Amino acid sequence: MLQSTDALAKIDAVTPCRYGAPAVLVVTFDGNNVFTYPGGKRDSGVEDASIVATHMILAAADEGVDSCWINFFDPEKLAAELGLPENEEILMALDLGYAAEGAGPLGNHNSRKPLKETVTYM
Repeated sequence: MLQSTDALAKIDAVTPCRYGAPAVLVVTFDGNNVFTYPGGKRDSGVEDASIVATHMILAAADEGVDSCWINFFDPEKLAAELGLPENEEILMALDLGYAAEGAGPLGNHNSRKPLKETVTYM
C-alpha cells in the first residue's frame, strides 16, 4: 500500500488518476508463478490478479471506502518507479479514499452497445 508523500508522488508521476486519494494499492502478479493454459499461448496472471482486485474493491465498499480502478498509466514506468523485480507484472492501481461530494462516473459510464454488436449467438 502506498501512503507516504514520496510513494504517492511515484503514482502521480505516471498517472493523473489518483484523484487525491490518500492510499493506493498496486496489484501485481508474479509472471514466473502463473498457470499456463493448454497450448501455451495464455496464462492466468491477469485473470487471477483481476479476481483479487475485484475482491479488494468489494471489501473496500463494504467498509464504506470508495475506490477507483486505475489503468491509465504505463506499467513499466510504474514498476521502475516502485523498484519492482522484473517478474512482477502490474495489473492495475487501486486508489482508496472517500469521493468528493457530487463526484461520480463520466456521463457515458452507463451507455451500452446493443447486444447484437457485442455478442455472437451460436
